[in-house]
Amino acid sequence: MHTSRQPSALDWFVVILLATVWGASFIMIKRSVEIFNPVQMAMWRMVLATLVYLPIAAAYWSKIDWKRWKPMLVVAFCGSAIPNFLFAVAQQHVNSSLAGVLNALTPLFTVIIGASFFQLQVNLSRILGIVVGLSGAILLVLFNRGMDTSGNVFFAGLCILATVCYAINANTVGRYLRDQHPAGIASSAFVITGGVFVIGLWYSGGLEVAWQHPNGLKGLGYVFYLAAMGTVGGSILYFWLLQRTSPIFATSVTYLLPVTAIALGVFDGEAVSSVEFIGTGIILTGLYLARK
Repeated sequence: MHTSRQPSALDWFVVILLATVWGASFIMIKRSVEIFNPVQMAMWRMVLATLVYLPIAAAYWSKIDWKRWKPMLVVAFCGSAIPNFLFAVAQQHVNSSLAGVLNALTPLFTVIIGASFFQLQVNLSRILGIVVGLSGAILLVLFNRGMDTSGNVFFAGLCILATVCYAINANTVGRYLRDQHPAGIASSAFVITGGVFVIGLWYSGGLEVAWQHPNGLKGLGYVFYLAAMGTVGGSILYFWLLQRTSPIFATSVTYLLPVTAIALGVFDGEAVSSVEFIGTGIILTGLYLARK
């Protein structure tokens, strides 16, 4: 079995590339849910990703260990479908900057879940990092400007729940699919579940909105970016990084997401408060401690 190693300059480049691609995804989600409802957006994203994955799955068909269909289901649902839906719902009420910042909790939950269920070793520094990082997230949730606190807690909580799903996905790939080709892991998961998302798209009314809404095709363009770049391209690079390094290092891509999400949010006209900078700094401090 492939063992983890110290990250190289190439690994760090992939981390920065993924942070940029996924950071832009929060803007695309915000724009797409102005046209589609969260279920429709999530179903379109998964269906389009499945279509892109089909030729990839065909190319790697003989190299895929289909007996491992259970962890592949985890990849499809915890790595993509469930978080996609949760972020789509949340970003109707929280801005893309905050969503990106809260997504940075993924490495912390990777440590918690890895230690609880995947025999990941935990030391005092990691425990301290978890506490510090969560306190930063709580600060962001409770003091996010211009929003009703109770409602913000709920919708920000959906973002945090999505990071729990990402953490389960990272540990699952690192434990059960490390020896599989990255393109094979991602594409096989969608081949297994693609039919479910096609049915979901049909019943959600997403097809009608795409053809009848004045900005339906533009909305599909936003979702296609999310599917092709965020889900397909991003997942393959991410799984490749997981296999080359470790779940904790691979999820460290979210260290940079607060920076890219806030920067792109400002570019898109979002205001940024001092609380967001302070909360981001606390989260990044916690992540640094957890990674040591």
